[in-house]
Amino acid sequence: MKNLIIIILVCFLFSCQTQFKIGAESAPEVDVRKYKSFAKERTLFVVRSNPILNSPLTRERIENAINKELTSKFYQNDAQNAELVYSFQTHTQNKQETTTTNPMPAMGWGYYGMYNNPMFNRPQTTTRNYEEATLIIDFKDKKTGKIVWQGWVIGEFKYSKADFNNQISEAVREALSRFPTRVGK
Repeated sequence: MKNLIIIILVCFLFSCQTQFKIGAESAPEVDVRKYKSFAKERTLFVVRSNPILNSPLTRERIENAINKELTSKFYQNDAQNAELVYSFQTHTQNKQETTTTNPMPAMGWGYYGMYNNPMFNRPQTTTRNYEEATLIIDFKDKKTGKIVWQGWVIGEFKYSKADFNNQISEAVREALSRFPTRVGK
């Protein structure tokens, strides 16, 4: 019984977790782990989507989360002598999910025995509208200006006040999960 409760609790916790699609690419001729320092690239940002994700406060939260993740991977935040510079962009898209379920047949007993009532076992279709957000983080070699690594995360983003910071941190953590940890700490 105790094991069953633990299994149910673990399943519940995993079902509450935000599901992201993540990906990463790196330049095959470059070993990103050789870089020691990073900084935010100071470029003009073009607003491409949702103004909430592109607000100065949200952009600052994303920058802080990126800085925290890179520092945890033993890179140094050095705006003056950065070897890597990063930039990021967000994009949102309205999506729709349709689900059809077939309920159990409505069976019963009648005067002539067991029967199936087709009126009660019609398929039920539900439609859910949601907003899918994409965060793309690019890293460039400061000397050459070429992109050496790119990571992205795609997932449903909910704008609840209590969870907003956690969702941003989690999205950045997922996007940088495949970013290599620096060697020669």
